[in-house]
Amino acid sequence: MKWPLFKHHEKKNINNIVFYNFLGFIIYGVVGFYVAYSILKIDHKCGWHENSKPNSWSTKIDAHEYSNLSRSRLRDNFPTSEYHLEEWQNVYFPSREKGIKLNGWLFNYYPDRPIVVVVHGLYPNGKCKPESNLIASLLIQGGINALTIDLRNYGQSDIVSNYEDLGLRSYNDVLGAYDFLKKIGFKTSSIGLHGISLGAVPVIFAANIEKDINAIWADSSLAEFSMVLEDEIARYGLSIEFGPAVSFFGKLLSGVDPVDLNPAEKLTNIQNYFFTHGDKDQRMLVRHFHYFKKYAEENKIKSEFWLAENSYHVDGMFKYPDVYAAKMKKFFEGNLK
Repeated sequence: MKWPLFKHHEKKNINNIVFYNFLGFIIYGVVGFYVAYSILKIDHKCGWHENSKPNSWSTKIDAHEYSNLSRSRLRDNFPTSEYHLEEWQNVYFPSREKGIKLNGWLFNYYPDRPIVVVVHGLYPNGKCKPESNLIASLLIQGGINALTIDLRNYGQSDIVSNYEDLGLRSYNDVLGAYDFLKKIGFKTSSIGLHGISLGAVPVIFAANIEKDINAIWADSSLAEFSMVLEDEIARYGLSIEFGPAVSFFGKLLSGVDPVDLNPAEKLTNIQNYFFTHGDKDQRMLVRHFHYFKKYAEENKIKSEFWLAENSYHVDGMFKYPDVYAAKMKKFFEGNLK
């Protein structure tokens, strides 16, 4: 008489197991989608700096946005007017990927001198941000020309997606800038690249394709996918077990496979690199800097490294502008003709 009752409970338990497993799978997927969406969704505008120009940009505009008091004060007290530039050309040029038009600001001050393409980081961003404008100014002060650009989906360049491609397609935009500079008369040997934060990824990828580019500067770059995936997931208080879900939805949203995000492996031993990072960087952890350094040493990569003391994410240029400028001048003049 008890056998049917036992069978009933066994079936109910199996149904419960199936239900909770299914519910867990759904929650796992929803969380993975949310994290991937939050990381990759692009704000096409430039935030507080939307209307900034080379002769009017300011770090005071969004200084209050920084929760870290030292970072907020650094920007609030930075003498931006000393670094304004009054002359530039608004230029358009095609990406090497067909059908995409890009915008940039060309600072062509010195005939027969090198030029550096300056590439911004993650949204909200663009050539309008203080970082790109300051780098351009420091280069000009050192007698080196500059081209700051908007990657696709940013600023005045074409919008082709609402999601960040992590440099895995936009390296073609850096190559488009390189092609443009050659077209207007710059020699291959005189063109260098500078990438800020995530902007260092398309810079490194582009240089891997055009190996005649002899000088590549990476400020606060990520080095390897699994590391940055772990870092980003941790920001949401999650464990790395959510990694496959985040990666899956990241690929679905962006159309690129984030597993290919391996800039360290794109370094060559025939080009010259400069890596800088803030020792207190909480956005792109300093372990990425050390990963690059170890990889470069093990693979005999011609590279220089500067760990900026008491500095957070891309703060080195603001905290030590004279040192930053001197290091750029020495590096680019030493490796460009």
